Amino acid sequence: MEFAVEVKDLCKTFSSGWFRKRKKEALKGIDLIVPVGAMWGILGPNGAGKTTLLSILSNLLTPEQGEVRILGLDFRTNGNEIRKRINLSSGHANFLWSMSVQENLKYYAMLYGLSGKSLNSKIETVMDMFSLKDFARVRFEELSTGTKQKLSLAKALINEPELLFLDEPTVGLDPDVTNRIRDIIKYLHQEKKITILITTHNMKEAEFLCEEVAFIINGSIKAKGSPQDLKEKLHLGDTILIDFKGLIPAAALKAMDGIYDIQIHNSSCKITVDNHRKRLAQILEFFTTQNIMMSHIHIKESDLEDVFISFTR
Repeated sequence: MEFAVEVKDLCKTFSSGWFRKRKKEALKGIDLIVPVGAMWGILGPNGAGKTTLLSILSNLLTPEQGEVRILGLDFRTNGNEIRKRINLSSGHANFLWSMSVQENLKYYAMLYGLSGKSLNSKIETVMDMFSLKDFARVRFEELSTGTKQKLSLAKALINEPELLFLDEPTVGLDPDVTNRIRDIIKYLHQEKKITILITTHNMKEAEFLCEEVAFIINGSIKAKGSPQDLKEKLHLGDTILIDFKGLIPAAALKAMDGIYDIQIHNSSCKITVDNHRKRLAQILEFFTTQNIMMSHIHIKESDLEDVFISFTR
């Protein structure tokens, strides 16, 4: 298997202050492997080290310790080659304020070595993709937050990257703009086959976009895997609420596969399972064979927010 990102024992410390320097360990021995073609989420609270990690992977920061390989290349000796094949978009877009959308895109295209017809063609393509043509001559300082973010994403595709880093790509955006940007990210991954690493505070966004996630807490990766694997690992499970009439043999129900917990109160039964899609049919069959009448069924899925809360307690 080819890997887009290989990280081993990565450490980064920041110093602040003048006379009495204070040190902050931003990353503490990070290990991470991301296959080519994957869509991974890097999740964690503010100050956990997410942006620092992306800055190192995109060759903007140098760590004190650790090995990093990007697209099979050592980042210390192949920085220029790596930068040609990757790109980064930040949710806090910052461009030359007095230049227009088109001028900013042209500037970055030239930095990536484009010129002439290929430069103009690429700018047209990315402006079309993000509906930026109406803003082509508008200065950056006059753009809305959502349009600034579209410009940031458009810039990140100028060099047709194989690996794309997205740092909080929908932060502060209206729901309709957020949904459009998520759809574009999914398109880039599925149709353009770009490997994507995304940081976000929005757990629902991560669950919608990402095949795998890694949780960073205080500079260390606490867990990684698919959202479903992490929920099952923590025994968070889904909840099935059933209103019923009759007598439930609780011990027999709890002995069934995939059931974590049962709580019965009066005529209501709360069943926590590993995955309701796997277990609902057998639970309903159990109630039916026991001649227990069901009047109402409600399902609540656990999600990455529950995983996040579990890790940050």
